[in-house]
Amino acid sequence: MLPITHVVWRHLLAETREERRTWPSLRAIAEDLDLGVSTVHKALARPSEIGAVHISRLGGVEVWDPLRLLTLFTAHRQLQRDVIARRHVVAAPPEWAERAARDAGLTVGGFGAIVSHLGSNPIASYATVILYGDARFGRELVPAQEAQPSLELVICTPDRWLERYGDTTPFAQAYADVFCLPTWQASRFIEELDPWTVASRDERNLVA
Repeated sequence: MLPITHVVWRHLLAETREERRTWPSLRAIAEDLDLGVSTVHKALARPSEIGAVHISRLGGVEVWDPLRLLTLFTAHRQLQRDVIARRHVVAAPPEWAERAARDAGLTVGGFGAIVSHLGSNPIASYATVILYGDARFGRELVPAQEAQPSLELVICTPDRWLERYGDTTPFAQAYADVFCLPTWQASRFIEELDPWTVASRDERNLVA
């Protein structure tokens, strides 16, 4: 489950991507997430120290450098700790599994979330589907044999704030989750994505 500190970072990154970078106070962020002010203040200590976030003397908060905040979030993300189930099922298009997962009330993350946010997949095919929700999902699917091409379902524990973002994780979390995967597809996505567009909407889209 995403640590509270990371929940705060994700919130700021998700809001920044929607072109909101300022809050009148720490309390405003705390109220957004139903957290204590001291919890938010503690979560912003490191981002403030490196200049990613600025906290004014009057208590206002501004995201100064979303790319640096994204880098901090990505560097600290430990996807493996959240994994509650892994399944290799008979190969099928990942979009099919993601659509079925959404219908079952799960949240799509990783590659599928990135593709959803971009509106298309101009980068690479992928065979790992990251989902947040019920660990039982996929039990009814046919398991792949060792020598067969397979689709890997990685199911993770959702935090209680995740549902506020709909059926897809925020772009920043999807990017961080893909960064955690030791696959060539993950490497391609990380190489091709312009991290700035993950942190903030901008005219730049993908690295040429």
